[in-house]
Amino acid sequence: MKTILLVDDEPSVIESLRLILKDSYKVLSTLSGKEALKILEKEHVDLILLDLKMHELDGLELLRKLQPSDQEVGVVVLTAVNDVKAVVEAVKLGALDYIVKPFGVEEIKITIEKALQFRSLSREVRYLRSEYKYQSIDKLIQGRSRIMEKILDIVSRVSRVDSTVLLRGESGTGKELVARAIHFHSTRRADPFIVVSCPNLAGDLLEAELFGHEKGSFTGAYERRLGKFEIAEGGTIFLDEISEINLPLQAKLLRILQEKEFSRLGSHSVIKTDVRIIAATNKNLESMIKDGRFREDLYYRINVVPIYLPPLRERQEDIPQLVEHFFAVFQKECHAKMEFISKEAMDALLKYHWPGNVRELKNILERTVALYGNEATLFPEHLPIEITGIPSRNLQQMKSDKNWQTSLEDEVARVEKQLIEQAMQQSGGVKSKAAKLLGTTRRIINYKMQKYGITDTGN
Repeated sequence: MKTILLVDDEPSVIESLRLILKDSYKVLSTLSGKEALKILEKEHVDLILLDLKMHELDGLELLRKLQPSDQEVGVVVLTAVNDVKAVVEAVKLGALDYIVKPFGVEEIKITIEKALQFRSLSREVRYLRSEYKYQSIDKLIQGRSRIMEKILDIVSRVSRVDSTVLLRGESGTGKELVARAIHFHSTRRADPFIVVSCPNLAGDLLEAELFGHEKGSFTGAYERRLGKFEIAEGGTIFLDEISEINLPLQAKLLRILQEKEFSRLGSHSVIKTDVRIIAATNKNLESMIKDGRFREDLYYRINVVPIYLPPLRERQEDIPQLVEHFFAVFQKECHAKMEFISKEAMDALLKYHWPGNVRELKNILERTVALYGNEATLFPEHLPIEITGIPSRNLQQMKSDKNWQTSLEDEVARVEKQLIEQAMQQSGGVKSKAAKLLGTTRRIINYKMQKYGITDTGN
């Protein structure tokens, strides 16, 4: 629960605010600016509601005393309607917002919520910048294979310029991570990095998300809203799965790339923009151009610097480093005692085909460490069935069965086929449900069914 400190020398104001906020926040209060400083030394506070006009130590003086401190605390000032000069000064000193007395209940709630959200985002931005500031690109993008060394070199070079980049590769290959690495090692690093997932929004909604809209420009547009291109001014926009953008919106995106300008929905005013675009796709854009589903002129605009990210199966020599990296990350996050990865487990990870690429590897390592972190070593039986092909109970039986003569490969196929058939039967032929039963993905179920010739009677 967030903590709010009320600072006002009028008891009635303190009591009114307490009644409004007590159900949603932990509320501290004081009638004195000096007492507020003492509270801040002892208590963690997320937000201060601060009256500007108080006896002894007023709000502006308190704000000045907060300036040199490292307090991660936001401030919203309370002021009289005619005290504009004091509000301006308070904002210069770091206040996030102001509320005019007498105030309404909804106004207080909305202002506090926005201030807390802003503070949270500010902390996140500072954290991300500090994380990336001291890391070289090769620390952010794991891999020592020849192809990854080449990609690292291209990323390093393109970070120094403002050219548009097109990242291509299967889902889960790390396209967003590469986009972030380019941004945080560029001259734009101090400005926003905004991610837009194009498939998640339909045409008109995506347009409003990118360019913003005016009040009343469409049903549900109750107020003006800034778009991602305005928010990202000076920084970078990452358009994930750009192939999902419809043709009319592609034309507007082309205008931004050519003219560096756009208009909000419902407005004729032209807004100039300085934003770098990094796009990504797992689709064949050349085929989409032939089919009339993607503009050729837009393709050439975004494909200035193409970077292909290979699937994990094409750079298997990087798997041990990736495994060790994610293992160390989740070992720390999960407070795990597990310290070692057995050779057999690493061999199983190396032999797997990784249809979900690096994302799948990351998820499996997190799941394994979370479930078995109290054990000393990671063995194959700790890994999911899609990696070893054998449930843990069968593996243990095989280890102890001296008369077991069947080849490992045949036994794996037999068990996998049997489990998938059972799961498909239980799920009524629905692959997504069968995948959930087996703790895997629909893509893997499809792959295994084709591999073992299992009849597809579902969907």
